[in-house]
Amino acid sequence: MRNIFLILNIVLFISACANPINERTAINYFQAGEEAMVNGQLQHAKEMFSRALINARLGHMGDEAEGQVLKKLGQVHGNLCEYSEAEQAFIDAVIKYESAYGKESPQTFPIRAELAQFCFDVGLYSKAVTYYESALSVGESKLKEIDPKTYSIIMHDYSVALEQSGNLSKSKQVLAIANEYKKITSTASVRGVEDYVPYPKSCAK
Repeated sequence: MRNIFLILNIVLFISACANPINERTAINYFQAGEEAMVNGQLQHAKEMFSRALINARLGHMGDEAEGQVLKKLGQVHGNLCEYSEAEQAFIDAVIKYESAYGKESPQTFPIRAELAQFCFDVGLYSKAVTYYESALSVGESKLKEIDPKTYSIIMHDYSVALEQSGNLSKSKQVLAIANEYKKITSTASVRGVEDYVPYPKSCAK
């Protein structure tokens, strides 16, 4: 089961303009989806998050709330090997976070990195390169300051994606950076390195 990558503080859909009935319904579906994910019930989780998204939209709960649900949908689709759906859900989540915080905000970094890591895990290396670059453009300086261990791992994966995409010279440059930061210890890794489980490259049918 895919663990949550680059965990954000959970914000349960706070919005001054939200319709209280749809808001409560969305929260209930969201929580049911999370429980289903923990239990490995991915099809049920997909249904619950889909319903949460509908109610978040009907309740006018805002871009951040919709972005949270879209991220969860992306994770579920990715674990079900529904790659196109997963990528689109993550892209839509990025757009929502950009709308909520601004296109250059570091707060958009975790979802951008999730999208990049998903593509890397399933072997979509050229896309992964593009998405890593998008993520690093808004969050690189902050990440290497607060969590050099995670930064090193992301840069390593980025270097592999570059190599697999044929950009060998830049791959070597990025790998050198990854190795440099690998030497720096971090008391806490946002990523949860030891618990990380990649998205599957194939699923049993």
